[in-house]
Amino acid sequence: MTYTEVRRVHPNTWLLLEAFKAHSQNEYRILEDLAVLNVFETSLDALKAYRELHQANPTRELYVAHSSKPELIVKERVWLGIRSAA
Repeated sequence: MTYTEVRRVHPNTWLLLEAFKAHSQNEYRILEDLAVLNVFETSLDALKAYRELHQANPTRELYVAHSSKPELIVKERVWLGIRSAA
């Protein structure tokens, strides 16, 4: 499903999404095929579900978004795997 279709089915709500087809272009992820995994009333609930699912399945391409946004813009960040000691 495209992001346009996602917005039509789930207007004005927080979503946990999974990208099944995506590619990188000019430092952005272009998400072509999405699935709505869950719908939430608050961003905190959506982020909590994202965190739990990502910890259990770190290779899945998951996103949290609010469907009021006309476009889903995802800028890539390079992960070096370095963590500071806290």
